[in-house]
Amino acid sequence: MYQRYHDRGGEPGQIRSGPPLPRRSVNPVLALQRAIGNRGTARALARKKDKNRPSFEHSVKIGRLGPIQITGGNIGEWAAKKDPDGLKVTSVKGEHSDELKRLSDSKARIDTVETASVIGENSLVTITFKSCRIRRYSTDGEKEEWTVEFESAKRQTLSIGAAR
Repeated sequence: MYQRYHDRGGEPGQIRSGPPLPRRSVNPVLALQRAIGNRGTARALARKKDKNRPSFEHSVKIGRLGPIQITGGNIGEWAAKKDPDGLKVTSVKGEHSDELKRLSDSKARIDTVETASVIGENSLVTITFKSCRIRRYSTDGEKEEWTVEFESAKRQTLSIGAAR
């Protein structure tokens, strides 16, 4: 049904600016999924290039640093809803390595450390760790190992369509 727009705040004879813009839906991904379906949404998300979007099966983002590819550790246990004691990470050395070493040596607190894991074909598990410290940083050839000590963790799962 058509709704009328009444502009009661203007002066007589003044041109109306038009009706207010409609509100955005809660989640734009869900709106896209409703419009083009599961398969189309998966294709669109796969095409979208965003430097902050995880592009690895398992990745970690430390503040503004990352995403860093995780090649080992216990991130799989976290993604599988198990509750390990801490987060242990093995990653490939790269541009981020000097900053990780500095964070480990300084024992500085980091507001958030966020991991992302792709589970199956249609689910992304994001775990946000709050009030963190990088500890026990060590290197062995081209790989580096380190742990994250944290005060709290929050797990979120985004799934598109039914599980396969």
